Parts: sequence; C-alpha cells; structure tokens
Amino acid sequence: MQVPAGPFPDGAPVVGVLLAAGAGRRLGRGPKALLCVDGTPQVVRMARALLRGGCDAVVVVLGASDEEVRKILDGALTGTPEGQRVHTVVNADWESGMGSSFRLGIEAADRLPAPSDLSSGWVVVALVDQPDVGEAVVRRLLATATASTASTPSATSRAIGPRVTAAGYPDAQGRLVRSHPLVFPRPWAREAAALAAGDAAGRVWLSSHPELVDVVDVGHLATGRDVDTPQDLDGLGPGTEADVRA
Repeated sequence: MQVPAGPFPDGAPVVGVLLAAGAGRRLGRGPKALLCVDGTPQVVRMARALLRGGCDAVVVVLGASDEEVRKILDGALTGTPEGQRVHTVVNADWESGMGSSFRLGIEAADRLPAPSDLSSGWVVVALVDQPDVGEAVVRRLLATATASTASTPSATSRAIGPRVTAAGYPDAQGRLVRSHPLVFPRPWAREAAALAAGDAAGRVWLSSHPELVDVVDVGHLATGRDVDTPQDLDGLGPGTEADVRA
C-alpha cells in the first residue's frame, strides 16, 4: 500500500502515525496489532479510525512479525480508497522500545508528499493497543487542535506556536489522565522524536513542556485503556480473539 504521489488536500496536512511494532509478550498471544476486536484486527481498525477521524494519510510502524501484520493489513485495505492512503515502515530496532518506533514514524511522516513548508500540518500519534479508541476520539482531538490554531492567538501563543492536544481519560478518582492519541504540530513532533528513547516515545518532551499541552476529556467517547496482560482482555466481548493467522 502506498500513499498517493499527489499533494495533500488544501489546508494543513494531517498524518497519522500508528505505533504497532511490539510483540505483545506480556499479553502472551502474539503481536497486539493482530488482536481482533469485534472481528477486526487492531492494526486495521486503528488505521481506519485515524483516516476516518480526519487524517489525510497514515504511517503504520511495524516490527514484530512485520510480514504477517502487513499481510493482514494489505488483505483488509488493498484495493480500497483507504488502502491507498496507508504506508507501512518496519522498525528493525523495535525491541529497543517504543521510542525508536516513534522516531521512525515521525521521520516517515515527513517523507510523505506534503507542502514544501514542512512546518505546517499535524501528526496524530496513536497506539495499536487501545481497543475502544475510534474515529470519534481522533475527530474530537483534531477539531480541538485546529480550532485553537484558528482562533485569535494571544501574544504568548504567537511566541510559542501551536499546541499539542492529548486525549484525556478520567481515572477512578475522576482525575483526567493524559494518554493517546496525541496531536502534535509538526515542529513539536520532530522535537519530541529527537528526545524519544527506550520505552519513552513522546513522554519526555511532553513532561518538559506542560505549558504547550492541552489535555481534552474524551472519556465520554472511550475508556482509553490499553491491553497489556490477559486480564486486560476482560470485558472486550466475545468477538475478541488474539490469533488471526491462517
């Protein structure tokens, strides 16, 4: 699957970066990209959610069992308009942690056809292991990010530039916890990628720049919980399967 050679539609380009390289060792059922929820592999479901939520193109970062995951993705999307907007890259260093996948995904997003001014546009970073995060969450975050840019900026915001918009989900005490997806302005995405290491993707940059981050409550749209262990599969429904391989 390849991204079209032409330019993005009018306006600032929006590229989704889906981190899907992990082996899912703690889950113990193979890569989480292949986890089926309601009959659809997570890698396919999340790529569609990013596109339908407002991304012009999506970069899927693969790693563990990359040929197998790509085969599943190709089988579901090739020949469809969505498939033509999805591009895969393989992180050969995926075992080093999510940081290397984040860096590779941002680099790949910058190589996609785009306006010559690469300071424009947005990058939506999503994880493959959040089963109830869908297009509504992506759409809500992008609407917030673009609305904040379109509004009349203050002198301070003009000085620091556009902001990062992060999904927030209430914890058991009702406190809003920052999570994924994340909407980065392109310049901030590159800065965050430069600092990523080990299992820390954008976390180092985000923690260092809290004044540039807006956490948006999307708890009415999803729980945002991720799937790390077999216990996390509880409550996902009878249509959840961990092995979609032939």
